Amino acid sequence: MAALRAATYFLKFMEIDYIALFVSDVARSLIFYRDILGFRFDKPAKPDGVEGYSGRLKIGIYDRSWLPKLFGDRGKQMISGNPFLLSMTVDDLDQVYQQICDRQLSIQESMLGDIISPPEVMPWGQRILFLSDPDGNILEIVQSNPNP
Repeated sequence: MAALRAATYFLKFMEIDYIALFVSDVARSLIFYRDILGFRFDKPAKPDGVEGYSGRLKIGIYDRSWLPKLFGDRGKQMISGNPFLLSMTVDDLDQVYQQICDRQLSIQESMLGDIISPPEVMPWGQRILFLSDPDGNILEIVQSNPNP
């Protein structure tokens, strides 16, 4: 019982500080996350990956060729579906939505992701914008204050 309490205590103070996305095209994903969503990338991208920031969260964008190098045979399995949702919070969802739309129009690059649904109020009261990145991963952008 004491071990369980110690584990619970430890987990309360754990936070995610890094996320890695394994993508089919690093350059295309960099354009999406940097130029469309405004993430910060301080170093130039290499063909097999790049790391940057969304606020304090560090994000790595890596070519899928890394998967078998990191995970052996498990990394060779076919990737399909949307196994996760990346969620971000903003103060002004309408402004961010307009900026994303404007940026998508100004970039002459095909397949930069899609708006799945414009900002709308969910049944539980949150205002959320759903979109996808170039690899089809689902992202949500949430209004931090439900009454802007």
